[in-house]
Parts: sequence; C-alpha cells; structure tokens
Amino acid sequence: MARLDYIDHRADPSAWARDLGCSDEAVALLLDSPFIDLHCDLEVPVRLFGWNPAKRHGPWKRVMPLFGHTDYPRLREAGMTGVVYDLATNVFRREPNRQVITLANLERCQRQIAAWPDDLAVARTRSEYDAAVAAGRTAFFLALQGGNALSHDPTVLLGDVGQLIHRITLVHLKSSVLGGSNSPGQPEDGITERGREFVKLCNQARIIVDLAHAGKKTFWGALDAHDTLIPPIVSHVGMAGVRDLWRNIDDDQARAIADRGGVIGIVYQGNFLANVPVGCASKRSAIVDHLDHVIRVAGEQAAAIGTDYDGVITPPSDLTDITHHPLLVQDMLDRGWSHARIRGILGENYLRVVKEVRP
Repeated sequence: MARLDYIDHRADPSAWARDLGCSDEAVALLLDSPFIDLHCDLEVPVRLFGWNPAKRHGPWKRVMPLFGHTDYPRLREAGMTGVVYDLATNVFRREPNRQVITLANLERCQRQIAAWPDDLAVARTRSEYDAAVAAGRTAFFLALQGGNALSHDPTVLLGDVGQLIHRITLVHLKSSVLGGSNSPGQPEDGITERGREFVKLCNQARIIVDLAHAGKKTFWGALDAHDTLIPPIVSHVGMAGVRDLWRNIDDDQARAIADRGGVIGIVYQGNFLANVPVGCASKRSAIVDHLDHVIRVAGEQAAAIGTDYDGVITPPSDLTDITHHPLLVQDMLDRGWSHARIRGILGENYLRVVKEVRP
C-alpha cells in the first residue's frame, strides 16, 4: 500500500530532541500521549489554491503567515494521533448550493484520506479512533465550520451524513440564519429558532456542537437549547482573561463549557494570544498562558489545543512548524506541569468528550 513520505521520530526520538533543542523527556511524553488538534483548516488551501495535502511541504524555519502550516506527512511526523479536520462554509453561496457542495466536499475528503490507508483513517467514534491509532494511523474526525452549510435541509444530520460528521461549529465569521457571529460588525441578536432546532438535531445525531465564533448571546442561547447531558466545546479560541479581544471567551463562558464536561481548545493566532498587531506573530509561551488561564478558571480537564493551522492565521514565531511541538511540551514541563496534566491537554481531555458523545 502507498505510504506518505515523512520522518517517523519513534525510530530515534533522541535525534528529534537534539534537532529541536529540547529534552528527551518532552519528546517521549509527546510520543506517548494522544495528540489531537481540535481545529485544523488544511482544506482551506487545498480547496482555494490546490495545495497538495499529501506532499511534505516543510519543515519551515520561518513563520508562514495565513497558510502552509500542515500537510498529511507533517501531521504524521508531529506525532498527531488525531485531527479534527474542518471544512469551512462559503457564506456567499445560496443555501441549496452550499449544502450540495458541502456534501460533495465531505465525499472528496474521504477519498483523499482513503488514498493513504497505511497512514490515515476517517474516524466517526471513539472506538474507531482507538482502532486507527492501534493500527498506527492518524485518525481524521471530519467537521464543518458554519452550521449554515447544511441549514437548507438540516434533517440530513439524522442520516448517514450525520454519522460521518464529528463536530459542527454553529456559526463562523458571519452571522447566519442560525445565530450571531462574534466577528466585528456582525449583527448579534442571539440564536435564532432555526439555530435552536439545529443544536437539537446535532444532539440527536450525537454531533459535537462547537461554540467558537459564536457571539455571546448566541453562545448562551445555544447552551440553553443544548442537551445538558452532552458536552459542548469551544474548539479554537483564546481567553479574554489573558487577552481581552472580541474573538476570545470570558471566564463565565469557560466555566459553563467545563460544567457541561466540555473542553476549550487554545488557538495559535498571534493577535488572539497576545497584544501584537494583526498579521504579526506572538510567542508560543502565550499558548501556555492561555492554557494556564483555562486551568485556573475551569479546571485542567477543560484545557485542549485547537491550532487553527491553515485557517488564515499567523502562528507563534518560535513554533514555526507543526513538527516542533515537543518545544511546547517542554514549555509546559518547565512550568512544573505534571505529565498527567500535559497528556490531558494534548489529547486525553478531548478523547473523554468524544467517548461521552460517540463511544
């Protein structure tokens, strides 16, 4: 069978540590942990620019603004056991066309992943994730960013399509028929009746509801409509208690997600993390600052990573490539964090949510 071209660092983990300038402990901990990105936007450059996801394009020694952060080989090389693989919604298409193209894109993604059966696998449940990892593969959870992708006929969520979709971000950069976005200048009157019904359909289909990008009124309205026994998440966001910005959530929102058993994935966009101009890089220590804040206000079981790689972001200047993540683990070790806490952040916390929603 076909194999992707990448360096398997399990063969010589000490060499990886030497190359990055971190400890063997950091590399060993990463390789021994479930490592899951809650939000990867690799399909954006694939669809817009014909970026070849099966080609190893790095590793980069400089910051790549906007795109170029990931590909299938580097996801493997970074030791990622799972990735929530997002398809973003084109809001400028009419509702019926949006839905037709979204369904076609889901089929295309499945074919792309299936072309590399020794390395990659689509996972719909926790047990399918476990089976993929046990076979040495990276599990891809297919997700939608912008529930209005399927707002023309959301009842498709109750069939095979709903079984395939792992998670849906309710709203994206624009307010929609489902509710209000937190993007500047967008109307935010709260979740609509269609939005409330959409949340209930997601709950019925056991699809994880993601409240990243939701305006505050929509956030709280969605939680009100949401089944209290199913965990919601916020997949890629910063904490307003560290960086007070429209895109980030406050402590009450974080506690509400944690109280429902959900998690909060910290995003890698520079100006969401620190007070730097748009388009400029922050430092990776800011990621740990936001994770620390989540832990302090919502508990360590609520902390996770949602990079937003390839989603028009500028990642930290000292985390220029996805394969450099042992450096982030080293930062957490240097703060005195336990192996158990770090393993939770890297993936165990999210796997708990996946098991509760779709065992």
